[in-house]
Amino acid sequence: MTRKFWQAIRAASVLAIGLGVMNTAQATYSASHTSNCGGGGTSNPNCDTWTFNNRTNNTQGGITATASGWSNTADSANATNVLLDSAYITLNGSSGLGVRNNDCSGFANCTGGSSGRDTNEGVSPEHAIDNNGRVDSILFSFTDKVNLTSFSAGWVSTDSDFSVLAYTGAGNPTSLSGQSYADLLSSGWSLIGNFLAGSSTGAHDFTNSTYSSYWLIGALNTMVGGSSTKAGNDNFKLISLAGCTCDNAPPGTPGCSTGGGGGGVPEPGTLLLMGAGLLGLTRFKVRRTMSAVAA
Repeated sequence: MTRKFWQAIRAASVLAIGLGVMNTAQATYSASHTSNCGGGGTSNPNCDTWTFNNRTNNTQGGITATASGWSNTADSANATNVLLDSAYITLNGSSGLGVRNNDCSGFANCTGGSSGRDTNEGVSPEHAIDNNGRVDSILFSFTDKVNLTSFSAGWVSTDSDFSVLAYTGAGNPTSLSGQSYADLLSSGWSLIGNFLAGSSTGAHDFTNSTYSSYWLIGALNTMVGGSSTKAGNDNFKLISLAGCTCDNAPPGTPGCSTGGGGGGVPEPGTLLLMGAGLLGLTRFKVRRTMSAVAA
């Protein structure tokens, strides 16, 4: 009787330890984090900030973000010619990234090399992300999926309304070159939203629940539903991005789960801990059977 009692106590202890450790692991992954990561600069340990001062790439938390410039090739009013074309990134240490499209030579104050510093940034919207004639955007490609929720504008002239898209299709997106925004929206890209941000620098928030490796951020874009009464005078530069990685997402988060969709696959650590608990119970049962045979 005494031996059976202590065997039962041991079995219960093994199960309690296994389940207790497993619950601790689950709590680590389901810990809440703010969806707004501080407007392009955050102290939240569950988020990262990628800063772009005189550079087109930045690595944080083991994930690298790389920027490339894009612009449509004709005025948005000309519906027959609104295809995207690559554009030049302009760099500035204090204000961040801007865009100079390929037909920039037709505008005043349009100077600088393919990735040169702005010599007239205060009076030259063509060196900023703008929708003055063409709609400029920056494509941020990440080496892993992230949930971007804000960026920080280092420089604004007049206004800084903006549009955000994220790639949510299967695999990797094809090149943006030669595609219209309608093409993008029908081939895996999703509109996160059109946002009115005003004339201030600093935090520009776009809270959402999407995780993606590809984000397209640009001046307010009427071709993806932006207001035509608000677009046309937006000129800003982007100095940093903030967002959370899948490492900090709860299990089963769409876009982060290896199982796809919203169902999710249990985290490998959780499966390992569960297996350890079951293994302990199995070993106890085998030992109990052997003891019974020996008796």
